[in-house]
Amino acid sequence: MVDYPIEPERISPTRRAVSRAIVRASARSLHWYTNHWLFLINVIMFVIAALVFVPPFLLMAGQGGLASAIYALYSPFCHQMPSRSFFIFDYQLAVCQRNLAIFVATFLAGLAFIPFRGRIKPLPWWLFALFTLPIAVDGFTQLFGWRESTWELRLITGSLFGLGTVWVAFPMIEQACRRTRLLLGMQPSKF
Repeated sequence: MVDYPIEPERISPTRRAVSRAIVRASARSLHWYTNHWLFLINVIMFVIAALVFVPPFLLMAGQGGLASAIYALYSPFCHQMPSRSFFIFDYQLAVCQRNLAIFVATFLAGLAFIPFRGRIKPLPWWLFALFTLPIAVDGFTQLFGWRESTWELRLITGSLFGLGTVWVAFPMIEQACRRTRLLLGMQPSKF
């Protein structure tokens, strides 16, 4: 099948205007994202980390339905075992201690990345493996019943994993966004 170009005069003015509007909106969105991705991810991580603490307060206020919705929201990502979770007012947080550490460490490391943005290189993969090794050893030895982890180990290993993940991913995202702006001839934002 031969692909023939569509002659511009055969495209209606409305369709051309819609196409131009879509291209302009896409370019503006891409420009915004490549300049503000760090803000966006930090806000998302703040919401994820902060929402973990909300169910106990909702339960105290008699809002069990809303609390259950938050627990359900996190359940695909966390086992939510009471023996491995923190409690506020005798009510369990929405995630386990390890996931709490991962979420909070990711948010805090994202904030710490701000002044180093564009100047820090991604963590080498072998070093990221060292950041990941403690969580793997702690988690798997516990999973296989060889030992029971402590809340301190869960916090430390989760924090190391969150920090390592940010150190690997954020510089890569920053580099990709800079390359995208250069490729498309976009200027960085003045923010």
